[in-house]
Amino acid sequence: MLSKPMRNRLCFGYLSLVACIAIGFVYRIVFKVLLNIHFFRKDGQNSFSFIDYVAFYSAGKIVLSDARSQIYQFATQLAAYNKTLTESLGAKISVDHIPLGQSVPWFFAMLAPFSTMPILVSYIVWCVAGLSLSGFWLWKILKQNGYTTLFSVLFLLGVAGSYPYEHLMDDGQNSAFILAAAAFMLYSWFRGSDVACGVGLALMSIKPQYAVFLTIPVIAMRRWKVLTSAAVSGALLVALSALIFGVKTLMDYPALLHQTEKTDPAVFPTWMVSIRGPLSILMDLDLALNISTIVFAITFLAMLVFWLKFVANESKESKESQTKIRIAIAMTLMMCILSSPHTHIYDLVIFAAAVAVVPMRSFFETTGLPTAAIVWSRIVVLYPLISFCIYLLTEIPAFIPFGHEILGVGFFILNCCLMGILVWYYRSAHLMPSMEVQVQSSVEPS
Repeated sequence: MLSKPMRNRLCFGYLSLVACIAIGFVYRIVFKVLLNIHFFRKDGQNSFSFIDYVAFYSAGKIVLSDARSQIYQFATQLAAYNKTLTESLGAKISVDHIPLGQSVPWFFAMLAPFSTMPILVSYIVWCVAGLSLSGFWLWKILKQNGYTTLFSVLFLLGVAGSYPYEHLMDDGQNSAFILAAAAFMLYSWFRGSDVACGVGLALMSIKPQYAVFLTIPVIAMRRWKVLTSAAVSGALLVALSALIFGVKTLMDYPALLHQTEKTDPAVFPTWMVSIRGPLSILMDLDLALNISTIVFAITFLAMLVFWLKFVANESKESKESQTKIRIAIAMTLMMCILSSPHTHIYDLVIFAAAVAVVPMRSFFETTGLPTAAIVWSRIVVLYPLISFCIYLLTEIPAFIPFGHEILGVGFFILNCCLMGILVWYYRSAHLMPSMEVQVQSSVEPS
């Protein structure tokens, strides 16, 4: 058994490593922004590598223009995209093909204020807003669970120091906002604020698959006020979108989404970290999409049955059931990630909201916990390092041509392992100490 001073040194060394990684991300992004190379990197004649935020920024410009009703038309998006390139680089630039933006209409409406700024300033504001909102609501969950300030800061550092969050920031993706909505929903759930919980659930519909799965515990536990609030909030988002884009645009959206997922290679199905990724590597892309869609539907029904049985057989007031509810929420979100027809690496940050509600302790302070809880707690601590070990596989020369596929499969396997640990933890919940004792122990410095 290691002495306490040695444990403290190991913890300090590891946390310093994670801090350096997180600071390195920020430095790299700021450095590239200052050199104006973050968005535009030429790979060949008329061939550029862009991050997703360029498409988001261009979509915001469309929202503010007279062409907003044609926002899902390829020609409209391409024209706005090329205009962004020309204005940002100060030279006439034209590309022939871009991934068709397929986000929900209310997300496009949200982009309008960000497009009123120069793109580099807009990107910085976007990243800071996503980081601040997600960090704030994760902090609220952690403090709600009784963790100390130090423990909460270290948890947030681990999230920021993981590869999925680095990938999110580097791409300028929107998953930080969905993480914020998920954390807000779960904070409100355990606080008993049903109306606020429903609003958070509706805001998660920026990527609807995650909102759909988190309706399962709402239905099973008969939190009808949450469902009503989510329905009303969602209806308001749809109505606002109809006013901005027109009813026809909304009516045509589902068919466009299906067609884009099916035919546009720029959705990069072989890169995905859900079941669709490995399937797309092994078989025809259309068949992989169809199978993953069926798996998603079956998984939804299976998780609904699981929750209904849980509610029927457990006393919601018991210590064991309170722990199981928290673990089951994490299991539900992870099953959504594994079975979703569209999940990329940056979407994995959303799972941090569920991790924050599952009881955990610091690495060496695990006395009295069942083995499953110990393994879970230590995996959470080591996740930033594990995520970068997967990334480093792509730097092996022989693997470079398949780097994105290796990342996708690697994180899919890791997520399967996390799901297995959660199931193990769920089945060991009866061995857990009371929530009060557990939280008190988890916040003791290691």
